[in-house]
Amino acid sequence: MSASLAVLLAAQAIVSPPAAPAPPAVQPPPPVAADGAAVARWQHDNAVGKALRGLQADGVDLGFDGVENVAGNPIGGARQGVREAHFIVGTANLDLERLFGLSKTRVHIQGAWFTGDSLGREVIGNSISLQSTFRPVPGPRLTQLSIEHDFGRLNLLAGRADENSYFNNSPLNCSFMSSIICLTGYGAIPVIGITGFPFSAWAAKARYAVDDRRYVQVMITEHNMALHAPGKGGLDFSLGKGSGVLLAGELAYQTSFAQERLPRRYKLGVFVNTDGGTSPYYDGSGASAALSGRPRAALGGSRVALYGLIDRTIARAPGAGTRNLALFARGFWNVGNVQMLDSFVSAGFVKTGTFRHRDEDTVGIILSDAHFSDQQIGNLRDLRARAGGHGAPHHDEIVGEFSYGWAALHGFKIYPVVQYVLHPDPMFAPKRRTDVPSAVVLGLRADVRLAQLFGG
Repeated sequence: MSASLAVLLAAQAIVSPPAAPAPPAVQPPPPVAADGAAVARWQHDNAVGKALRGLQADGVDLGFDGVENVAGNPIGGARQGVREAHFIVGTANLDLERLFGLSKTRVHIQGAWFTGDSLGREVIGNSISLQSTFRPVPGPRLTQLSIEHDFGRLNLLAGRADENSYFNNSPLNCSFMSSIICLTGYGAIPVIGITGFPFSAWAAKARYAVDDRRYVQVMITEHNMALHAPGKGGLDFSLGKGSGVLLAGELAYQTSFAQERLPRRYKLGVFVNTDGGTSPYYDGSGASAALSGRPRAALGGSRVALYGLIDRTIARAPGAGTRNLALFARGFWNVGNVQMLDSFVSAGFVKTGTFRHRDEDTVGIILSDAHFSDQQIGNLRDLRARAGGHGAPHHDEIVGEFSYGWAALHGFKIYPVVQYVLHPDPMFAPKRRTDVPSAVVLGLRADVRLAQLFGG
């Protein structure tokens, strides 16, 4: 596959992940409820929903969500098995204008609890997570504590936050289970080291709206990997102890169903980390770290990457409904220090509204290509030789996914998924002497949004 995939297109999704507060962006109108009349009446009349709506009217918007991923590989991988991972998220968005008269100012507070195991790491042996709910550091964590103020066209945010909730993302991204796209396209976290949900750091972001369709935004974040260590829980508020600074910039054009019949979204951006990272191959003496057993060499300079995102709705049902077909493409290119990846591209589609009376259901397909650098492949080749094998893994790891999102109730969605991993990288199977066999993965994802479920 090549970067030419990045000319495909797409636009809207029914479900976005229960992650950090969504970036200020035009969102499509809520879909028509697929629930029966009795359920709709209950969601309108139950005491919890009424209380949530009352709090929201007073300036307190509460959310409590959970996502479950179960996946197994009956075919391929280093071995076969099943793994489960899940997280829960609690969010409070406070409108200080309604609460205290402080105009156009909001406070975002969020906490999450991640737990579970990784099918990719522990069973198949590859580095690309096939469950977006898995995190290598489990447990509770404060994921967001920030204040935001609007100055008309200019929006400022400061506090504890992460970058992938605001940059290189789209409502389409989490119509799938794999981490190749949810929350943001694969590459930015392992290559650049951007701060990704649920991890957060001290940050400041500015977003300027050129008009109601175009904006430019920039963000600066302290790069401090010590904040992500087990036991920290997002509660280490030390400042100025990091190893570098993360910079992000993005230009965007996006529309909604309220603005045009077939909305679209285009984004171009850059990530920079002044911490140069470590060599994928060399140790401090210039030899192979895999063969010498010595630590990898620290790199000077910066890690830099460019990205592009295209969404395009190409078909929509007659009338005002939001049943539609959207195409999408993503591209990520490493242009700074050599790291594990040279590039990552993906493309696919999401159809919202499937069978009759299933307006909230989605069906989606994505295909992606992670192209590993020569130095990363050299490191894996030397690890294989050290274990008594020969040859090198493939440069390209292809991951595809088919996902069907069944909206059982408004606020409760179940996704059966099928994934295929061609040429799995062996980063978590370093003692293998041969290639990891390509794998078929069967999975089930379940999303619960309690505020929506109760009609809040």
